[in-house]
Amino acid sequence: MSKPDSAVTRRKFLQGAALLAAPVSLHSQLAQNTFEQHQEALREWYERKALRLAGVRADNAETLRDLLAECPVLYPPWTGRLDEYDSESFGPLLAVSDEGDNAQTIAQASYASAKAHALHPANATALGVMIDGERMVSAGEGPIGPEEYAKLIAAAFGRTLCSTNVGVRVNARLYRLYPEFSIADAAVDEEKWLAAVFAAFRPFLKTPDNIPRPLTVRFIVQPRDSLATVRKLVAKLEAGRGQGLLGSSSVHHFSLLSICNGVIRAGAEMEEIKRVIEIAAQIGVAEVAIDGDLLFGARQRMSVQSLLNILEVSALRDLFAAARQQNVRLVYRYQVDADSAARTIWTGLHTTRSYGFTAGKYGLVPLTLGEQEQVVGLISRWTKGWTAIPAFYVDTPLVTHDEIFDESRCVEAALLWMEKMRGAGARLALFDCPDRIAGRHLLHDERDVEAKGILSLEQIATLEQRGRELGLKLMWSGGITARQAFSLGEQNVFAAFSTGATSRRVAVHGSFADDPELASEGKPTELGVRRVHAVLQGGFLAMALRGRDNELTEQVRARSLRLLQAIDSQNAVEEALAELDEVLLRGWALHWAGKKPT
Repeated sequence: MSKPDSAVTRRKFLQGAALLAAPVSLHSQLAQNTFEQHQEALREWYERKALRLAGVRADNAETLRDLLAECPVLYPPWTGRLDEYDSESFGPLLAVSDEGDNAQTIAQASYASAKAHALHPANATALGVMIDGERMVSAGEGPIGPEEYAKLIAAAFGRTLCSTNVGVRVNARLYRLYPEFSIADAAVDEEKWLAAVFAAFRPFLKTPDNIPRPLTVRFIVQPRDSLATVRKLVAKLEAGRGQGLLGSSSVHHFSLLSICNGVIRAGAEMEEIKRVIEIAAQIGVAEVAIDGDLLFGARQRMSVQSLLNILEVSALRDLFAAARQQNVRLVYRYQVDADSAARTIWTGLHTTRSYGFTAGKYGLVPLTLGEQEQVVGLISRWTKGWTAIPAFYVDTPLVTHDEIFDESRCVEAALLWMEKMRGAGARLALFDCPDRIAGRHLLHDERDVEAKGILSLEQIATLEQRGRELGLKLMWSGGITARQAFSLGEQNVFAAFSTGATSRRVAVHGSFADDPELASEGKPTELGVRRVHAVLQGGFLAMALRGRDNELTEQVRARSLRLLQAIDSQNAVEEALAELDEVLLRGWALHWAGKKPT
């Protein structure tokens, strides 16, 4: 039997998988089944429709392996790609997070909305509501496991979009330290010291394929070590290149290392680092590495970005400026294995994809910008045909190779980050503020000055505009209130996550019971989801309908504001929601007039 044409096979296979989302009868049948029956039915449907349409026999291992590499699902995707959601037609997407127990409530609320009635019949993609799987523990957003996946699939399959965050942080493995030699030791026996340095390079010079491997060797410079001493030793090592003891300067490098015994503070410690930077510049060494005791903030968070583990933001900014002036690169003593970090992220995303979820989000702390760019490039390549969403955290400083961007420069950092991530292949990006220790929110709230909001609506508009120019769709999360959701709707952002505003506080239960710092947990309610969904629609339609029906536009705006007032006062919310829904129905009909929503 000849092997099927790969392009034709792939197309038929994907078409078959797409059919899994179509039949209403299957979805109805599955809703009545147990999860185990659900799982078996989905697999049977997947094999029958996808593999048979492709003309692939189950024992055709090579072809099947190729197909599964491109569409590696245990459960079929029941929606299209998230980055293809049409917010211009259907307004901003609303995402509500839950670990699964309340997912059915979120789905039911979605179909009770004015938008769902206006679609008639509604479908998961056009409805634009996403259940976001998360476990909100006291440490922040935690990943979900098999039990949560089961509950979320049972609620969302064929009804809503579904996503999860596979981790706020990456598994940041460190490479072994580069070989280190103390300058002071050369005073005891200089020839022996030089020989030891050359010996460290030897395995990277005499390799099995005779192509030298890159290596950097670091020299520990202490306060008593003079410029003259360091210069003399480096000159003798450079002479070894001509004798074949080292590779070229593009492959084998020297670096100076300054180690502080304690926390690096302003004064003597900072001045010593600047002295080492100056020594490096004068002897032609391009890099200075530093180390010191971890700051308390770094210990709290199990490490942060690079040099921020040992330096406060202001101190790092000062040292970066000094290094740039001397044309010297300043680095941390420890180096993250970004390739391994990417692979651990991929395992979580692959699980999410295998369950048929619409998308998976992933954090990039504690990576520097260059490391993040490397990871996102790999993830984008490995998740082709699906939506993987990198996250930018507005409450976390961004470190580049020679600069530090803290909260005061958040927009500047975000613009740079967006450009790099789009270049690495990302099509969607999440903006969030998940650091539970800092306790900040995404948006400034004039009504609550204690909320520690970071961005203004004007700044979000700036970032949205740049995202559109780059072809990068943005999602917003981080304590978004109903009133802020209305404002984001007015801006027609691509997506907004709002969980707290849809929830009420309830007693801790289930897997959260072991959390020692969790006093209560949030439970999304049907009314909570409906009211936030409604004001998000209201904000969108109040802008989208301008110039088409001024009276209806004003009614949408006025009734949206009336619902927001009811939410603030906790009085007559259901009545205000019903009044808003009535004009939203008419608003959607006008917005879609002449074009059939799909």
